[in-house]
Amino acid sequence: MSFPEEKAPSKNIGRYMRYTALIFAARSLWSQSVLASYIYLLTDNSSEAVGNVTGLMGLAQVLMSVPSGILSDKYRRDTVLRASLFVGFTALTLIIIAVISDSFSLLCVGVSVYGAFYGLAYTAGEALLSDSIVSGERSKILTRKNQFMNAGTCLGPLTAIAMFYFLGNDWTVSDCSFVILAGQGLCIPAFFLLCSLSDDHSAKNEEDEEKDLLKDVTRDSTDTDTDNDNGTSARSSSTTTSSPYSRRVPLIIALSDLISGLASGMSIRFFPIFFLDNLDLSPITVQVLYVLSPLAIVFLSKQAQKISKKYGRCQITVFFKWIGISNMMLMILAYKHDLGTPLILTFYLLRTTTMNCTSALTKSQLYDYVKKKERGRFTVLESVNMFSWSGSAALGGVLVERIGIINNFIVTGSLQFVATIPLLFLFGLPSEVEQRDRRVSVGSNGLSKPLLDDDEEDIEGDKP
Repeated sequence: MSFPEEKAPSKNIGRYMRYTALIFAARSLWSQSVLASYIYLLTDNSSEAVGNVTGLMGLAQVLMSVPSGILSDKYRRDTVLRASLFVGFTALTLIIIAVISDSFSLLCVGVSVYGAFYGLAYTAGEALLSDSIVSGERSKILTRKNQFMNAGTCLGPLTAIAMFYFLGNDWTVSDCSFVILAGQGLCIPAFFLLCSLSDDHSAKNEEDEEKDLLKDVTRDSTDTDTDNDNGTSARSSSTTTSSPYSRRVPLIIALSDLISGLASGMSIRFFPIFFLDNLDLSPITVQVLYVLSPLAIVFLSKQAQKISKKYGRCQITVFFKWIGISNMMLMILAYKHDLGTPLILTFYLLRTTTMNCTSALTKSQLYDYVKKKERGRFTVLESVNMFSWSGSAALGGVLVERIGIINNFIVTGSLQFVATIPLLFLFGLPSEVEQRDRRVSVGSNGLSKPLLDDDEEDIEGDKP
């Protein structure tokens, strides 16, 4: 049996990787920690204001992601991406004017428009990326994308460190404004990369692969030897028909992500406030933390993806999430018992790294069980999860004001544990190794060939 030559990886993959790195570098520079501190200082130390602005961004994102998902499934995904750029440039303009004039109300409008841009671009972009990846490869490619995202996330704080060094290393409204403005400028090259993505570079023969991959995950496959007319032996296989589980898988993962997003949103925007108020850390020290954590995620996400090949994607996700939750509680105990800032920050870094190193695993599994024509709509679910992350920031602000920031962290850890429970029901799903074997069997009909090893494959996509 011979296989046709494997086509070069889609050009969309390498380009989307670079876009991801740049857009997250920009976001981490202006939005990750500096925006929360800027709002906190601008509004006379109001935690509720921090949560409300984040909630507005998330609400706008989910409102725009719904039509984006529908339109990108019905028409072309790259058309939706180009439309998102007009919204993006409008957002940059409004935010720039807002921080120059120190206008909180205009800033609310600007970040809302930015949320609308991200809802449009993320929904169509992630669907197009998934279209560009052949089945059985998604955890590896999405892990690589996650690494680009975290590499970009490092670049933002590194830039902020240099800026705060020259500005004086103090938390002031004017210094934070300067850093936010720099972040807007970094968005522009990312926008142009978004224009280079195209539906014409989607992976081929995927519809044929889906017919194999969307079979019953608990199917009872039997291979029997049958004699043909010449008396020779031939192989035949039978499988059950499509099962409801093929649709339940993405819904279960989305439920887990929804609960996890609600939990994370209640605290993520308040870590900078915790560092500023409770630990009295300088701006540069905070930015160092935001450099170290994504660097660790880049390394650990690759290890998690490799381990998942043996033990399963959901199993490894739950394992690392439980480690992260444990470190969250240890961080709280270290603070309450005054065990020192270095130990508190160590637990924080361990918590952040292990909680965020497995997102590619669950996302890849979700897309494995979603038909190509429905991916835009299922990406909307991810945007809803992101809204829950942003929307719950408003609730987090209220909780910080009412019960204190430490108790808010305890609530977050408890909900994050609850979020892992749905994933326990997916422990029996086929591994990616099994999915690769299915692609090999599909290849016997001339549709594909065995996948290359990790070291042999080039995902850049732009090389001839």
